[in-house]
This record gives sequence, C-alpha cells and structure tokens, in this order.
Amino acid sequence: MGIMESVKNWIQPQREPHTLYISIDEIPQPREWGTVQLTIGNDMLMSRDTSLEASATEELLGWIERNLPKIKASGYHQVQFENVAQPLQQRIRELLNG
Repeated sequence: MGIMESVKNWIQPQREPHTLYISIDEIPQPREWGTVQLTIGNDMLMSRDTSLEASATEELLGWIERNLPKIKASGYHQVQFENVAQPLQQRIRELLNG
C-alpha cells in the first residue's frame, strides 16, 4: 500500500457496505454542538447539526424517527455507533427495531 492510499484510508476508512454507521462529530470539544451523521458504508445517508446537550435528545430521536422510512429503505444489515453514548445507542436501536 502506497503513502497516498494509507492517507486516504486514514482520512476516510473503508467501511462495510451494508452497515449503518451512526456517528457524532463534536464541534467544539466538549460536546456542546455536533454533527450527527448516518452513513451506509461510505455513502452519506443524512446528516444534521444539533445541540449535544441532554435536553436535545428527544429532538434528535424525533428526527431519526421522521426519517425511518429512508433509513430502512437503505437496506442496512447491521448498525455500528461511533462516539455515541450507550443510553442514546439503546434508544436509537429501539427506534430502528420498532
């Protein structure tokens, strides 16, 4: 693997094509605002800037729930979380499985 390929994989790692990745990128540290991203493999499904305070949890879950048809139509087989607190992961899983 050449240097350019190594840099590309570090910047944008290859992901499983049938996996729904749910990640939060924090802006700025620590966890005041962030971008919630849902991707299938390396393809962006949807993204949203949101407050990361506990009071914003219901709004975030509502956004995911309103977009469930689009999420389910993506054909994902499994879900992986990146930088998402365990309690929020559980609530998102309940929505996805509901």
